[in-house]
Amino acid sequence: MAARPLEIGEAGGCVAAAVTAHRQRHGWDQRYLAELVTAQGRPMSTSVLGKVEAGARRVDVDDLVALAAALEVSPAALLPGAEHQDEDEDPFAQASDPGSVRASVVQDVAALGDLETLDATAPTLAAVAVRLAQEIDAPASLGNSLHALAKELRAVLAELRRLAPEELPDDDDLGDLASPD
Repeated sequence: MAARPLEIGEAGGCVAAAVTAHRQRHGWDQRYLAELVTAQGRPMSTSVLGKVEAGARRVDVDDLVALAAALEVSPAALLPGAEHQDEDEDPFAQASDPGSVRASVVQDVAALGDLETLDATAPTLAAVAVRLAQEIDAPASLGNSLHALAKELRAVLAELRRLAPEELPDDDDLGDLASPD
């Protein structure tokens, strides 16, 4: 006898609603959020994201973490009870606000197309690049070393571009970052 599929419970419904609410708060469509999740190293199509938001697909821990990172919130913000948390108490809440370096890196990664067709390491490199860019955008009070982060980000982006099958235009907005030398 075939096992019947598990229904999505109350917590799953809460995650679905929270993902939708945070996505809409940013003004993003599902396609853009799916690209951001993929850039976090967890490949997700628009169709799968639509099922997640509709409560028709379960979200595992890896999905939850990637969705939270893409939505620029903590994973706890997508779980039941998150509406009672005060984000002002989180010293890293401001650091997760979208910044110009992160936005530029996300655009660069999206321009590469399907990362998995480039190389098996491309999604991981993309996730590292997005995270480094987010740290660069973070307030200096969080103790980041801008020069070291910029150097590492440039190296990761250079590796991603090296994997691209054709030459991409070098018109990024990252030229004002510290040189990796």
